[in-house]
Amino acid sequence: MFNSHKRMLSTLLIFAPLLGASTLAAAQGAEETRFAGVTLRVATWGGATRDALRDHVAAEIEKRGGKVEFVIGSPQDNLAKLIAARGQTPFDLFEFLGTMRPEIEARGLLSKLNMGNIPNAKVVAALQPNDTMVPTWITQEMIIYNPERFKENGIPVPTTLADLRHPKLSGRVMIPDISSGGGIEMVGAFAMTAGGDEVNIAPGLRLIKEIPNVRFWKAGGEVVNQFKSGDIWAGMAHAGWALRSAKAGASVKTVPPKIGSAQGLIKEGFIGVVKGSRHQAAAEFFINTYLSANGQYQFALATAVIPVVPEARAKMSAEPLHKELLVLDAARINGMVRLNPSKIDLSKWNEEWNRTITR
Repeated sequence: MFNSHKRMLSTLLIFAPLLGASTLAAAQGAEETRFAGVTLRVATWGGATRDALRDHVAAEIEKRGGKVEFVIGSPQDNLAKLIAARGQTPFDLFEFLGTMRPEIEARGLLSKLNMGNIPNAKVVAALQPNDTMVPTWITQEMIIYNPERFKENGIPVPTTLADLRHPKLSGRVMIPDISSGGGIEMVGAFAMTAGGDEVNIAPGLRLIKEIPNVRFWKAGGEVVNQFKSGDIWAGMAHAGWALRSAKAGASVKTVPPKIGSAQGLIKEGFIGVVKGSRHQAAAEFFINTYLSANGQYQFALATAVIPVVPEARAKMSAEPLHKELLVLDAARINGMVRLNPSKIDLSKWNEEWNRTITR
């Protein structure tokens, strides 16, 4: 009996490592195929934003057997698609602006998130307005200008948006259209510069009309192309477009515009899972990867947004061009203007814009 037990024990000891390796391989295989058959649709911007999400976030889903498709458009355009879908799910994940939160919340468009699946969100909990959305980045809405053209033509360096009315800048200024990704913050910034606010945007619209032959962009890539060609000498866009213009060979500098007693204006990005999505787990995995320190850092390098994860933000200061064109000091960032979304009536804004600017 003793010898029989001894032989059995010897056999188990021999095969134990093999059984352990087999179990580990099975676990790894399960991990690699966790999202097999899942196609996650993400509504976001195009260009560098889509590319960075594809390379540093979506790639982690695809390593595990899933697929990611991007629905490209401004947040306003994608919100319109979602509303028009009437309870259907044209996409699973929706990236949008902080100024759009009240309408999205009022319409009940997003699902409650399982924060246990998004542990990386713990570091941004203070920025999180509720349990249906998490912050992903901030941008700094800047005056971008060509210092060479300004010097050649004796145009003073701009400090406020009102300076874009300089007669020598006629036809050389480009600002966001209200329907673009930067449009809401642009309207708010012009309104505050001219003595209005989120409720009263009329002064800002009049100020825009005073910019001689002003031009409007709907996709940020237009800013890069126009600065690179020399067709525009000044514009308003977030600092990431200045960085991409500089990388494309354009001569650009940035100025956080003076708005009242503040210097600069912040735009905030959020993401949420659309109600009715059949891929909640994959969507939450996507968000968690997006909020990882590496995901945030790589995304910020590509797009020149400001990470919401402190570890990633700290690494940005080592990048010379980012340090030159962005404000990375926390105290200065905290002192920038943030629009109050509860005061914004987007329908009214669009009506006033169409009546004053596009007619």
